[in-house]
Amino acid sequence: MEKKLSTYNYGICLFSVDVLQSFLKKEKVRTKKLLAYFQKDENKYIATQKEGVWVPISQINSGQYVVKLDGYDSGFSEEWEQKFQYDGFNIEIQDTLWISDIGSFITFNKADYAGDTIYFTTGDGNIRYSDYKYDVPSGKYLLSVAGYVRKPALEQEHVNFGFLFSLTKVDEFGGYKNPREEQYDFNVARMK
Repeated sequence: MEKKLSTYNYGICLFSVDVLQSFLKKEKVRTKKLLAYFQKDENKYIATQKEGVWVPISQINSGQYVVKLDGYDSGFSEEWEQKFQYDGFNIEIQDTLWISDIGSFITFNKADYAGDTIYFTTGDGNIRYSDYKYDVPSGKYLLSVAGYVRKPALEQEHVNFGFLFSLTKVDEFGGYKNPREEQYDFNVARMK
């Protein structure tokens, strides 16, 4: 079964709840409005990138995307074309990794992450998934992000865009890359 993540907030993010909570406690961050906080406080945001607290994949079209984690999900088939790959984003994991709608950081609530998925029901009764959990061994990793487009595109009810995330374990982070910098264009929906 393909994991279809719905984002209506123009982005996806990856994080480990315990790593995020440890960072917030260490930095004495009390707000639940994490997205606004990290947008306003550039120094704290850069600290999260250096320490591998979360990786935002922002400024993408809202909608649904197939998401896959290399080694946990089967890769994209020949029906898909890879459009880009960016490597080397820091991410620290403590037991679990979440691939999430970036909207989860609008008002973050740790209690929401007790299960394996988070979903909501649309006004017309359709179920949409906003968060998927993966059990990943604890450690520091470099994250690669590859964007895919289905060829040819299928009818509207099908998801025609996707992301493959890959992890490479490292002993320490040797610097950092900021996924919000201009050189990274994650908007695979524009790359038909």
